[in-house]
Formats: sequence, C-alpha cells, structure tokens
Amino acid sequence: MERYPNVNILLNLPERYIPKAEFVLRTYCYILRLNPKFIYGAHYEAAHVYYGPQPARDYPIMIHFDPATAEFFEIRELYPLDRVNFCMFNGNHLPFLFSSGGAIFSFTQESCILRKDIVAGGFYFLTCWHEYIISNLGLPRGRVDYKESLQYRWDFTETPVVDIYCQVLLYGIQRVLPEFNRDIAWQENKKFAVSLSHDIDYWRYWDTKTINDTYKYNLQTFLKRPLNASYKLLGHYLHKRFIYNHYQRLRKILQKEQDLNVRSTWFLLAGAAFADPRQNYIADMAIREEIIDLLGQEDVGLHGSPESAYDPDILNAELNRLRELGFNPTGFRTHYLHFDYQKSFANLEAAGIKYDSTLGYWENIGFRAGISVPFYPFNIAENRPFRVLEIPLIVMDTTLYSHKAMNMSPNAGKRALKRLIAVAAKYQSHLSLLWHNTSFDPVDYPGWGRLYWKTIRRALRSGAWVSSLKEIYEEWVNLSY
Repeated sequence: MERYPNVNILLNLPERYIPKAEFVLRTYCYILRLNPKFIYGAHYEAAHVYYGPQPARDYPIMIHFDPATAEFFEIRELYPLDRVNFCMFNGNHLPFLFSSGGAIFSFTQESCILRKDIVAGGFYFLTCWHEYIISNLGLPRGRVDYKESLQYRWDFTETPVVDIYCQVLLYGIQRVLPEFNRDIAWQENKKFAVSLSHDIDYWRYWDTKTINDTYKYNLQTFLKRPLNASYKLLGHYLHKRFIYNHYQRLRKILQKEQDLNVRSTWFLLAGAAFADPRQNYIADMAIREEIIDLLGQEDVGLHGSPESAYDPDILNAELNRLRELGFNPTGFRTHYLHFDYQKSFANLEAAGIKYDSTLGYWENIGFRAGISVPFYPFNIAENRPFRVLEIPLIVMDTTLYSHKAMNMSPNAGKRALKRLIAVAAKYQSHLSLLWHNTSFDPVDYPGWGRLYWKTIRRALRSGAWVSSLKEIYEEWVNLSY
C-alpha cells in the first residue's frame, strides 16, 4: 500500500479485543485506500484516529467505545434486539449496535467524535456473529436461515451497512483530516466494480431422459395449466429437439462476454456422488474435453458439493479432480450455498483456497455480512483474520426468479439490479452477479438471459469495471498487502 498515505490509529483496548478492532479498522482503511499504522496505549501525540475509553486529550477522530463491548464478544451471546438504534445517514436508515441513541457525530473545532461504535458494529456484521451464535445451538448444517437474520428482522438486507459505516468514518475524515480524503477507484479509474460468475450445476441439462420426462409432465398437467403446458410442449419440442445445443450455448456466453470486453469466473462441480447423474459430469470424458476446450483459458473455481464445505477430505478430492483437468482452482463457492462461516473458511484456508464467494442469502439478494466489497473473514477461535478473501455474493439469478425466494419477473429483477448498481456507484463499491448457465434458456427462463446482458451494459455505461472474481481478488490483494 505504498501509494496510499499512512494513518496512525491509536488503540486503547483490552488485549483480546485488539485483533478484532484491527480487523475492522483495517477493512475500513482498505476501502478508503488508506494504510493503517496501529499504535497501542492511552496516548500518542501523532494519532489521527483514537478508539478506546474517553481519552485525556482530544484526537482528530475519536470513536465511541464502551468497555463492556470487549467482554460481550468473550461471553459470546446475541446482541439484544431492543438495543439496536437507528439513525439516518446519507439517506439510509442505518442500524447501530453497541451505541446509545442520539446523533452520530459531535464536533469540536479540531475534532470529530463518532458517537456510534462503528468498529464493534462492523465486527458483528463482518463475522456474521448473529448466525454464528445461532449455529452454536446445534442446528443442522446447510443454508443459513435468512429469516433468523438481523437483516430480515429489521429490513435492511439490501443496505450495505458496513460500507456505510465506512462512509461515516470518511465523513469525519473529510471534516477534520481532509488530507486523508482519497478518491476511491477500481483499476485506477473506474467508479465501482461488478464481478461476474457462473455456477455450472449441469454442463448438459437437457438429456433425452429429461426432455421425455418434461414432455410427459406437461401432458399430464395440461388440463390444470393449459396455457403454460402448451407453451412448454411446443417450446420444448421445437427448441430442445432441433435448436438446443449445450456446447454452443456455453460458447455463446463466452463469446458475448469477450465482445463486451469483460471476464467471468466459472464454478464447476467436481463431485462424483450426486443423486442427479447429470451433475456428475466431471467423470464424463466427452464433457471433460469440452470443458478443457471452452474454459482452458478462463478463471475456473470449484463449485463444491455441500459436503465439501464441512469435510476437508471431500474438499481436497474435488479440488484434485479439477487439477486433473489442468486447472489450478483458487476460488470456491459451495453448491446450494451450504456453508458454516467458521468451519468452512478454516477448511478452505487449509486447502489453499485464495478466495470464496459463498456469503450471500439464497432467499433474498443483498448483503449477508453487511458488506459489498471483498474482506478477510475473521477466525473467532484463533482471534485473527482467515487467509481467504471473501468476495460477497450479492445477486443470484435463482434468488430473483424462484417462487421459493423473491419470485420476480425479469422486469422486477431489472429494477432491483438497477437499484443495486446505483448503490455500488454511490459508494464506489462492488456488486457481484451469479448467473447459472441454465438461466440463459429462452424457453424455461424467458428474459433472464437478456437481463444479464442488459445489466452488464448498464454497469459499463455507469463507469463500472466489470471483471471476474479472480481479477477482483488480485485487485484487492494489491490493496491489502
């Protein structure tokens, strides 16, 4: 971070809490393109930012800290819902934890007091603390229950709370430390970033058996759903038997991305025991040749089986199957988004995975860890950050259109994506898009393939850097090391 100015941060905190505070403040500094230098104790003349109990003298920026906060994270309990207080900032109704009511800021002639503890609150969200405590109750493994989240309870799922906490800090910097006010840019001159990825749950979805089974189902349900069944019968007969070609569809996706001068990450299944034989495609020699032909020069990551998120032996076996094809997978996303923050990141770290993009909700688009930009998750047991970069999953196509999730039409999805692009541009942050290859099928998912391309074009017009997850990883590593 030599090209970014050093900011001196004085931490006057209990020893066990210091790594947690450093983790959050380092994340904020990377977002703001600053280089944090931490000092410890009650006083340091040249400190720019102070975090601790009420100091004996003023510093340019002082962040509220209640000594009971450090003990809270040692006791390991849920934050009381009745103690969450909300304040308006920059047009957002923002939740604050570990803070009393009232205004966010208090100013003197030379100092800014942040009266809300954006460090402890940031730690709560960045560690997914709420779901961590709930998971300790012995609930079954699988997807996190979105309806148990603070985001759902208080209706701020689509508000990047941690991003905005960082903007709160930036506001104070602009008032009292204007020399540290940095222009946040991606790839030197882009306003914000959009990352693209594809989960390949099925390399070839429409085999003969699936076509015949679908044909029979639509005949059997014709009287109950005549219009829809007629459309599917005709569409499947014409499209699947005479037009559909899985290889050409994948090639077309790659070609259109190249024409737009954007790249994407492709997550491949490498399990060998899926109940649906179409998902065991890694063992098919013909498909293996197609994979190498199409994706040999692309960023390919592991779309791990649900078990791989918990079992290191399964994880390594699946990674090795991709390596046998000549790939060096450094990225990961688990199938069905099955993931346990603490256990899964520990396994990914041990396996040498460099980045993950699983942290998102299946039922709703938005910010599961309260943040849009990459960050290093925190190992609670060892009181340190993991060495795996998380690139948050914000938008998944099936979340938008599934009747079990948001149940949107393509037009409603377009409005949602337009809104999230505006948020990313406003905060000079990041938006990730996951589009399955099956969602480009014009018969079964009409309009959803077009929405993907329209969203990319809108982002490019808005000044975005549109990239693969690997490129996002490389950009962020240059900031954080």
